[in-house]
Amino acid sequence: MDVKDILGILEDMGVAVFATVDESGMPHARHFHIGVANEQGIFFMTSPETKFFKQVATNPNVAVTAMSQEDYLIQVIRIEGKVRPVGPDRLYDLLAGNPYVNYVYPDHKKQEDIEVFQLYEGVGFYHSLTQGHKYVFSIGEGRSETARSIT
Repeated sequence: MDVKDILGILEDMGVAVFATVDESGMPHARHFHIGVANEQGIFFMTSPETKFFKQVATNPNVAVTAMSQEDYLIQVIRIEGKVRPVGPDRLYDLLAGNPYVNYVYPDHKKQEDIEVFQLYEGVGFYHSLTQGHKYVFSIGEGRSETARSIT
C-alpha cells in the first residue's frame, strides 16, 4: 500500500482527533476537519484565538487518529508528528472548494481569523481491523512513498 493511498483514506474520513499538550503538560484532544491529506502532508485550519493554536505554537508535536466504518470494513489511522503554520494565504489554494471552510469560517475573507497548518513530518500506522492489514509509514521530505506491511 502506498502512503498516498493511506492519506487519501484519511482525507475521505474527513474528521480526525488531534491531541496536543498545554503549557502544564496536560493533554488535550479535539476533533478537526482534515482539509487536505497528500504527499506534502496533512493540512487543516484553526483560528489564532483557539487554545489549540496556542498549544501548537508552543509545542508543534501532535498525535492524530481517525476511524471509519463502512459495512464490514473498519479502518484506523494514527499519526504522530510535527505541525507548522503555512499562512492564511494558503487557505484558498489548499482548501478551495471545501465546503467546511464556509461552514466554520463563513467570513474567511478576513485572513487574520484563520491560520492554515501542515503536519509536515511524522510516523503513521494504518490498520484495517476487519481485514487484519497493518502498515507503518512516514510523512515528510525524503520519506518512502510506500508503507511497510507489518504483522
